[in-house]
Amino acid sequence: MHRLELGTVFTPAELVRARLGSEDTVRQTLHRMVKVGAVRRLSKGYYDIPATSPRIGVLGPAPEAIIAAHARKTGATIERPELDAANKLGLTTQVMEQPVYRTDLFPRDLKIGGQTIRLKTAGPRSLARDGNPAELVIDALRAVGKSHITDKDIAKVREFVREHRLEKKLRQRGRRVPSWMLPVIDAILDEKQATRG
Repeated sequence: MHRLELGTVFTPAELVRARLGSEDTVRQTLHRMVKVGAVRRLSKGYYDIPATSPRIGVLGPAPEAIIAAHARKTGATIERPELDAANKLGLTTQVMEQPVYRTDLFPRDLKIGGQTIRLKTAGPRSLARDGNPAELVIDALRAVGKSHITDKDIAKVREFVREHRLEKKLRQRGRRVPSWMLPVIDAILDEKQATRG
């Protein structure tokens, strides 16, 4: 267990695959470690090594750690919520109370560690966006919404696009966006505005 960092969410099957023991040995060891508080049982088949804070005490598992463990267990592709993209680009500080992640598996609610994380089914085009900054831009715009995008937001996104040299990719991706987003993307890619900034 010393190989796992604090806050890591894992499944017994992962420990067996890592050759840390047979299924019986892993189960018995986890049972003992839960009793002494070294490991926490979050729900059936999910455990973590709880992280602590000097002020708060024992912390709950991070949603990202739960999602990562679930993805490893099921082989699913799971993506972060669109609102995260808006946060990354500085368009909002809002945080989702109940995150909704996209997946290529059936929709479901994950109830692990006192949290409920919703998984909704998305098509192949909608997935694998974390490694694609142009998709991050689209997600951020979608999260902010048609009625709430300001000139200041457009300027921030334009700066992100220039910094990552995404003009070409965003122009290509712009062929497959909702119609309301087209003028927003045009404004982001407006070279005159970019030189004024």
